[in-house]
Formats: sequence, C-alpha cells, structure tokens
Amino acid sequence: MSRLKHLFQPVKIGTMEIQNRIVMSAMDPGFGIDDDGCVTEQLTAFLVERARSGPGMIVTGATPVHPSGTADPNTIKMVHLWEDRVLPSLEAMVKAVHRYDVRFGAQLNHGGLAHIPQEAVCASVIPELTQLGLPVREATRDDLQEYVEAFAAGAEKSVRAGFDFIEIHGGHGYLINTFLTPYYNRRMDEYGGSFDNRIKFLLEIIRAIRERIGRGVPLGVRLNGDDFIPQGGWRLPEVCRLAPILEREAVDYINISAGATSMGTLHYTIMPMYQEQGVFAPFSEEVKRYVSIPVILTGRIKSPVVAEGIIKEGRADLVVMSRAQIADPDLVEKARQGRLADIRPCLAECLGCIEGILRYGEASCAVNARLGREYLLKEIEGEKKASAKRVLVAGAGCAGLEAARRAAFAGHKVILCESRSWIGGQLRLAAMMPGRQEIGDIIPWYERQLHNLGVEIRLNTAVDEGLLGDIRPDVLVIACGSLPEVSLGFIDGLGNIRDIELVMADELIEEGRLTGAAVLVIGGDQIGLQVADLLSRDGKTVHVVEKGDHFGQKMASNDRRFLMGRLIAQGVKRHKNVEGIEVLPTDEVWMTSGGRRERLPAIETIVLTSQRRPNVFLEEAAKRKGIETHIVGDSAGVAAEGQGTIMAAITAGYDVGRQI
Repeated sequence: MSRLKHLFQPVKIGTMEIQNRIVMSAMDPGFGIDDDGCVTEQLTAFLVERARSGPGMIVTGATPVHPSGTADPNTIKMVHLWEDRVLPSLEAMVKAVHRYDVRFGAQLNHGGLAHIPQEAVCASVIPELTQLGLPVREATRDDLQEYVEAFAAGAEKSVRAGFDFIEIHGGHGYLINTFLTPYYNRRMDEYGGSFDNRIKFLLEIIRAIRERIGRGVPLGVRLNGDDFIPQGGWRLPEVCRLAPILEREAVDYINISAGATSMGTLHYTIMPMYQEQGVFAPFSEEVKRYVSIPVILTGRIKSPVVAEGIIKEGRADLVVMSRAQIADPDLVEKARQGRLADIRPCLAECLGCIEGILRYGEASCAVNARLGREYLLKEIEGEKKASAKRVLVAGAGCAGLEAARRAAFAGHKVILCESRSWIGGQLRLAAMMPGRQEIGDIIPWYERQLHNLGVEIRLNTAVDEGLLGDIRPDVLVIACGSLPEVSLGFIDGLGNIRDIELVMADELIEEGRLTGAAVLVIGGDQIGLQVADLLSRDGKTVHVVEKGDHFGQKMASNDRRFLMGRLIAQGVKRHKNVEGIEVLPTDEVWMTSGGRRERLPAIETIVLTSQRRPNVFLEEAAKRKGIETHIVGDSAGVAAEGQGTIMAAITAGYDVGRQI
C-alpha cells in the first residue's frame, strides 16, 4: 500500500467529491484538434490514458471562448468553443474520460497576449511591444461585454457537454491577467488604475458564469502568484487580497501558478530542472491563509513524494502533476500502490512537452515516445509477438536502453551489451553537470524495468564481429552513440600546441580531468554551455566560442535561459558567429569573428565539445553476417534538426524496439 496518505485523502470542491489530491491540469498538447476546432480521437486517447490511472481531477487545456482569443491555427489548433458544432466531439471526449473515476473540467480562457505574433488583445496598448512590431490592440468596452458573454456561453456549453466543473484562466499573459497586471493595464477608465478597477473584468466574468450555470457546478480560477515582471507586475499581496473576494463571489477553488508573457512565450511559467520542485509553493501557502476554499498548486511537481510533502505541510490542498503524468500516464495508480520506483520520471530538462508546442505546434516527451500516439500505439501488458526473436542491443545509452526495454516488452529475448562498466551513456555524463542531476533519474528506472523484463545486461562487453558470431542474434540494434572528434576546419594550428592541454568533453566529465585556470570551450550548444557552467563554478576563467548565431540551439528555451543566466552571473565570456580559432607556436590563441582577430588571453586548456560523429563500426560486420540491423540514437546521426537529443534517442529506440 502507498505511504502517501495525505496525497490520497479525498477532498471536496464545492459540491464535488475528489478521490485524491493529484491533478492533471491544463496541459494543452497542441494535437487532437481538427481544422474545424473539434476534438479528435487523438486528444481523447491522450486524456483517457491518464484518466485510467485515476487522478482526482483532469482539466482540459486552455480553451478559447472567442475567436479573437485563439492561437494562430497554422501554429496551434484549439477548440472553437464559441461554435455549437464542436459540442458533439466534446461530449464524446467527456464520455470517454468519464468511464473512469475522475472529475473532468473545462478550462476557459481568452488568449490575450499569449497569442502574439498574430494580433493580440490586451487591457491596453503596450508601446514596448508595438515598437517591436508586435500587433497589440486595446480591448474596447464593447469588446469586454462581448468577452464576458462569451465566457458565460462557453461555461454553459461545457456543462451541456458533460464537464464536471469549470476553471477560468486568469494568469500567464492571457487576457484576464493583462487586466490584473499594472504593466499591461494602463487604462484610464473603470477597468484600469486601482486594484478594484483591475479586478472588475474578472468579477464580471465570474458573475456571468454563475448566472448561467448556477451554484451546483464547481467554479475555479487560475491565477499567477507572481507575474515575475520587474516593474508593474501582479504580486502575491494582490493575489491574497483578491482571494477572499473570489470566495465571496462563489468561486470554489483557486489554482496558483506564476509567470506572465510579454513576448508570446511562457517565460518563468514552465520551470526547468534548475528550479526546485514545488517552486511556487510559497505562493499557494500564503494564499491559503486568506481563504477556506481549496487552493491548488501548479508548477514543477514531478515526484509523488514531493507532492505528499506539500499537502502534508499544508502548503496546498491539491497539486498539479501534468508533466509527470505526460511522462508516465500510470503515475497515479503506481503511487497509490506504493510502486514509486516503477514511475517513469519526468526529466524536467527537455521541456519538450511545452517546447514542442511553442516550436512545432505539438507537445512531445523525452521519455514517453507514445505521447500523442496513444490512439495508434496500444501498449497491452503481456501481449507478445507471435514469434520471439533473439535481439542483441549494442550500447546502453538512452536509445539502447529503450530499444531493449520495448523489444523485451514484446516478448523477445534481449541481450544488452555495454562497453563501459555502467549503463546510461551520455545520460550519466549529463547528470554530472551542475543543477542537472535529475537527468540521471531515468537510469535506475531503466535498470529496474530491464530486470523485470528479463533482459540480460552484459557490462564491460564491447560488441565485435566475434561476439556477433557467438551470440548469433536474429536482430542487431546498434546504439553505440557518437564519438567526439576534432574540428580541423574550425581550429587552425593544433600542431603548434606546446603547453596548452587539449581535452575532449567526454574525457573531462567522465574522467574528472583537471584543467588550467583559463579554458576555451569550443562549441556553444548544450554540451559546451554545460561544460562552461561546470568549469566556471570551479572558479575557472571560461570562454565559449560558437560558430553559429545561437547558443544552446537544441535546448528548450526556458532551460537555455536559466543556464545562460548562470553563465552570465559566473562571468563566462560567450562569443558567437566565430569564424575560426588559431593557435600560434607561442601558445597564443586567436579568435576571428566578423573579420576581426582577437586574442583570448592566457588559455591553458581547450575543451572540444562541438563535433561528434556517429559510431556505426558494427554495421559492416552485421551486413557480412546477414543480420537484420537497426541503427538508433546518436549512432544514426547527431547534427541534423531533431538529432542528438535525449528525446530523439529514446523515440528512435522505442520505435525500433516495437517494430522488431
């Protein structure tokens, strides 16, 4: 039985009984909506997969109530709640989710500023944004009356569709938040200026919804605990002032998040691993002092143990664990049974769930390759392939681990060989970087799953032609990763080096190699930046050079932003658009950028991080023996778009393991 007794205590919200304190909240995956704004089987299957595990509440993604508040349909498709023709698809989705014992709610919003770069509606025009060419217009009084009616109509339609409760989104730079926040609200009428004026629009929406749906349907409001806007932001004291007003207005719960938007991305809202779990708990804890209604906490809670502590300590009444349930749809049931070691952990590093939406219009997950494909790829425990094969996986990095796991899940006999004395590959090295230890959380999970599935793991065993002959596999999966190499075209004069030490990034991390006091890091992508962070925290003077025009190109934006902030604070010198590095016979190091040469003083160590080549030496041997061969992860490539990441490697491993 689970020892998480506080997390699995029931709670009442309005007239609604909730079986436990875990919420799957407002995760709009960006898929499963057709061109007409109707829900498809894809989104329904995504939600049903998580409902099956039994969270106390599920809330839809932010659903616009008005056409002016939706995203660009060419980027992200959203439900057209203002159109009655979407109701049958919503009814079908609600019915499917309600096959399980969960409470299912609709989150209503108007996108406001969050939908830049298309024309965005705001409390007022923001010159700082319009000067950048971002189209922002001020909502008129007639607009506001129309939007209030749209929220009320949207709530009524949601109840008709069968939703159990309604949540109003009042944070994250959406329209309501722009009225609450002085920075965005520069109006001179009755909707601007004073606190009472700035909350007027929200209160009008609440009253209109209550008039339309009555008191029997629970109604919640999601608010920022803090906008994190330096000047003129919405702050915790104002939240605490608003909270009892909302309770008097028949609001049944308050959901506390944080972070607003000024440039159309969710800065400070989706926290990466550099922030502690439950980072917004001080906000919910304070708000609870002012109300008797339940307070929900949203924001980087991935562990049921952390969630249990938050509830036990009275810092919130319920906790949102959306990213964690994306990574493992069965999280709630596993936690209920006390099987914590079997929960596939969210890494909180890739932010692919959010970054996928912002970059590509659809969420993705580094550790769950089925995300968005639940309706296509059914995972049935105990279902085996008709004919079991002997599968040899060469390499126990993340691609090899996942290929071995999924092949064994299908009933194949799997042998996993790793040349090192440990599994994890680049994952283990990445987890040695400052602030990024959580990346390694997935390694013991894989070790446990492979053991349970009967995978034979051979460490200190390199796969060569002789071993292929001994094992005689039906299928070989090459997952040997990539090898670092010297970029001779970018660095000139390596043969001139006398006293400067030349080190590969892998050697530096794995062997704990020492460096000189002044270090030049070649390559400004994720590895180079993390190496610079490691060295600068040891007091080294660090230069990072990147030939491209962006640092950390493969990193999620929030992850990169936090890391860059650390580098700036630690005095790391960053150089982009660098055309080349030259080392003179005197050990002087010169950098050329924009046609100008600049000396980098007193460099004692050069760390190479940028160039890697796929390790596929086994392919020819396998071909000679006629073995069916698949190449996954970094062995299949590292340089192209979408390659060289944890997500790409695990997805490739999953797909190959499933196809065998």
